[in-house]
Amino acid sequence: MTRPLDAVDRKIVALVAANGRISHEDIARRVFVSRPAVHERVKRLEQDGVIRGYRAVVDWAAIDLGLCGLVSVQIEHQQMSQVLSKLFDIANPRAMIEECHRITGQWCVLLKVRAASPQALQELLDEIHAVPGVSQLLTSIVLTSLDAQAPPTAAS
Repeated sequence: MTRPLDAVDRKIVALVAANGRISHEDIARRVFVSRPAVHERVKRLEQDGVIRGYRAVVDWAAIDLGLCGLVSVQIEHQQMSQVLSKLFDIANPRAMIEECHRITGQWCVLLKVRAASPQALQELLDEIHAVPGVSQLLTSIVLTSLDAQAPPTAAS
């Protein structure tokens, strides 16, 4: 059973979410508890499923996927699960679906996509639209992304 989080746990979670490689010593200094106490708290947060993993922050431009887009997708409702499974089967070496979110409203799904170029994005959109059950797409190109932990960068 997961125990309720206290203020120290919440601060630890925020620090780890901002930087998964932060040391327990650095966390201890920031939350004013001992390093062993931080170690135990982080271990418990992992065991309780509050901290479910650690991720890398990728420089997408460095791997030639610097173009970022948001794609709203309308799906015929009775085909939702089939469409969602097929979206992640799309294999394109110059473009990819980074995130997929089911949302409320007129659009059923919001995709965050990455591409090497506008042409590669167009090819990915064509592949998405060809999935049976996808009825419409609405695409926006990301110009700048803001991150609470870092200064703005182009299409982060």
